Amino acid sequence: MVNDILEQIAEDYFRDLGYFTQHNIKYRPNKKGPAYAVHSDIDILGMHPHKKGIGKVIVVSCKSWQGGLNIESYLKLFKRNPRSERRAKSVKRTFQELLSKEWTNALRNKVYDLTGQKEFIFYLALTKYRGQKSLWENFKLFTKNFPGCRIEIIDLHTMILEIQQLLTTTPAHSELSRLMQLIKAGDGEITYK
Repeated sequence: MVNDILEQIAEDYFRDLGYFTQHNIKYRPNKKGPAYAVHSDIDILGMHPHKKGIGKVIVVSCKSWQGGLNIESYLKLFKRNPRSERRAKSVKRTFQELLSKEWTNALRNKVYDLTGQKEFIFYLALTKYRGQKSLWENFKLFTKNFPGCRIEIIDLHTMILEIQQLLTTTPAHSELSRLMQLIKAGDGEITYK
């Protein structure tokens, strides 16, 4: 069972696009010490049976923060990397798979073990974001840690609207898609400002 509603929505979204998915896959670096004692997890791993190249495999990390992500603020914090700040430490832990080469390698190794693929798209699924997502997607440290891969941000708004466009009258496979079908059948709609 998916614990987080954003994870469920993201999994439904990628399944609607044809990906076979697995969620909450544990991984960690093969090192000793307190920094490596607790596993991290891949929220969603997806594999598309018909795609080739980089889009065949996706890795999704979900952050269902009510306030969303302020891209410029986080990138400034990553660039400063103040070791003494408590917030910086928790942020670094939150994004360890992007920031730490050891965690990046552990994630990549897990993806390769499960899919046989070294290249994939790493999605950061968010409730919302502020700022230019291209700054995040092309941040030098992320692209350095994930050579041959792509990093993309996708938000709840985009996922909902795209699921809505894919709806047919055939009963959907997921609870979210089915709920959206019923809302549409009842002459309702989901709208954003």
